[in-house]
Amino acid sequence: ADPKRELIGDDEHVWHPKGVFNIEGGCYAKTIGLTREKEPEIYDAIRFGSVLENVVFDESSGKVDFDNVSITENTRVAYPLKYIPNARIPAKVEH
Repeated sequence: ADPKRELIGDDEHVWHPKGVFNIEGGCYAKTIGLTREKEPEIYDAIRFGSVLENVVFDESSGKVDFDNVSITENTRVAYPLKYIPNARIPAKVEH
């Protein structure tokens, strides 16, 4: 997302005569090859309350290996919209 614009969500939007709003309440992003340098907002959203899917991690440290594709290349994270610094809460805008 453009850090200069407010984010109302990445999917599941409703267009209504009075505006646009998000019904999802969060975002769902690919994590394959994820680094803080490439996608700082997504990387920083990975914390308590986010859900990682299909990722490999070190059981002793909890560190995720975002480059490991041994399960699948379709690795994802779901996180609340409020984890993004430029999120617009509530997630609605006028036309």
